[in-house]
Amino acid sequence: MSPTAFATLRRLALAGILALAAPPIAAAEREVGAPNAAQAAPSAIAPADRLDPDPAAMHVPLPITFPAGAAVGERLRLVERGLQRYPDHPVLLRERGYLRYRRGEVDAGEADYARAVQIAGADLMMRRHVLWSQGWARFNAGNDAGALDAWRTAAALHGGEPFWWPYTAALPAWRSGRRDEAVALFDRAVRGMPEWGTERGFTLRTRHWPAPQFEVARDVFGAWQASRP
Repeated sequence: MSPTAFATLRRLALAGILALAAPPIAAAEREVGAPNAAQAAPSAIAPADRLDPDPAAMHVPLPITFPAGAAVGERLRLVERGLQRYPDHPVLLRERGYLRYRRGEVDAGEADYARAVQIAGADLMMRRHVLWSQGWARFNAGNDAGALDAWRTAAALHGGEPFWWPYTAALPAWRSGRRDEAVALFDRAVRGMPEWGTERGFTLRTRHWPAPQFEVARDVFGAWQASRP
């Protein structure tokens, strides 16, 4: 792939085609409406409580398409075909890493994520995107410490307080038994994005999450509700 073509793909992926639809496999990554929600009713949120947008925490389009209903194996085959053409494409490597995690190939998935981060280099937005996805892959595999580590690094590279950090970090904290920390993180999310604190808002934001993620989030939400005066 020529440098010009790769630069064009990256501009398309990062400059404005960050879809609000779900990515093909990462169900947790479907919760991508938060930047708009975080900007809603700004006068109702104190400046100190506002969270920062982060376009890296969204689906980035791939240079390939998946057939509707394609299974993980078929998606992996198509991604690998894409990598034959674009071997240094960080989003394809991220996708293969996620798919390999889905198949239980943790070491291979980690290798793809590491390579994607390396290729992203000084492109901090792409590095954040890869790390954000890596966090979900690790969380889905039951690696709470690893998930939090990836997400913490992505948040640090952001330089502010990205909208997704508090409610996302609350999940591994809760599952690891740090319940007070999880509730405090979720409370931070609610202060920055009040819709997280309503039944309707919570349901809308988690409606595409797979059961294991939703169940943890629901427990955190319930504990947060119980903590209210």
